[in-house]
Amino acid sequence: NDLENSSRAVIVFAWNSSTKTATLIREYMPACHRILNGLAAGIVEGDKHEDDLVAARFELEEECHLGGGTWHRLTEEGISVPMDKYVVTEVTPHLVIDPCHVPDPRPLDDEE
Repeated sequence: NDLENSSRAVIVFAWNSSTKTATLIREYMPACHRILNGLAAGIVEGDKHEDDLVAARFELEEECHLGGGTWHRLTEEGISVPMDKYVVTEVTPHLVIDPCHVPDPRPLDDEE
């Protein structure tokens, strides 16, 4: 299985149905050495996340200080998509509708 030999990641599109807005984060992107806007995303860590949904929920809380809401996986179970054609990272995209502010969020990982 190619996925076992690649990195797994998640990306989260957080949508507020009242304001019709999405949540973007501003963060340093090491590949281009710039600060850019993007979606909450991160690597699935086997010792920290029991599955892709847990990883997605953790990333949203850590990076956006949001939690809860109605979650939708945007691919079928077991299906992920290549991040791009130049890397082996497979991404599982998620949509969360109407997440709420988390007053005491999980801390960012040390490298973030």
